[in-house]
Amino acid sequence: MRALYEKTIAFILQYIDEHGLQTGDQLPTEARLAVEAGVSLVTVRRALAELAAQSVVRREQGRGTFVVRPRVRAETTRIGGLRHSLQLDPRSTFDTRVLGCTARRANDEECRELGLQGGAAVWEIARVRLLNQRPVIWEQSAIPKLLAPDLGHYIDAGDARSLYDLLEEVYDLKEGREEQTLVSRPAQARDAERLALMNFEWVVEITGLSYSTRHAPIDRFRMVFAAQSFAFRLETVPSFGVEAIELPAGR
Repeated sequence: MRALYEKTIAFILQYIDEHGLQTGDQLPTEARLAVEAGVSLVTVRRALAELAAQSVVRREQGRGTFVVRPRVRAETTRIGGLRHSLQLDPRSTFDTRVLGCTARRANDEECRELGLQGGAAVWEIARVRLLNQRPVIWEQSAIPKLLAPDLGHYIDAGDARSLYDLLEEVYDLKEGREEQTLVSRPAQARDAERLALMNFEWVVEITGLSYSTRHAPIDRFRMVFAAQSFAFRLETVPSFGVEAIELPAGR
């Protein structure tokens, strides 16, 4: 069961969303929040203190509480590195922390989706993305070792290039398209640990496959976003059918 102050945090975050509050906008007074949330002033103050520690709000003595961090707009269907999919403030920093890069046998699902023979090896790469030094996304990739035999060497050496830049520049594996599935779900223990989430928070999980320009699957990936930090924009592309017509001879 969630603690009362955690429910109050969720109420305040929902209030920010529903009222479209942006950076610099002021929240209602603590007394008003207490009435609307149906809790005590002590509970509201504890919830606001937690949100201030997460840099979601800023509390100013004698003035009130103000929104600090708006949602980052994410366009995950864009081709290229994750940084290019996020509309970041020019003052923001976006960094990557590699948690591990290991070679292992592909499981049955990976073999099927990546077109591998049983027993084939993949590189499993786990990373956390940090926005202004705060973990907001964790990722896991499974890349066929046959396509990138010494990828682990580059990762372990701390190569500054993005993963997809490495695949393109070293192995001629340029990404051509992606297939994605997006779901929203409660955070699990691994999400909470990697993204410093509280036990009531939600995440957005995107799983899918990346294909090279030669239409070969090159990456089976999972990306888990701290849901309160992002707004997702999805774009559909119309498909055009081409009908082949056989012309009579001589035309």
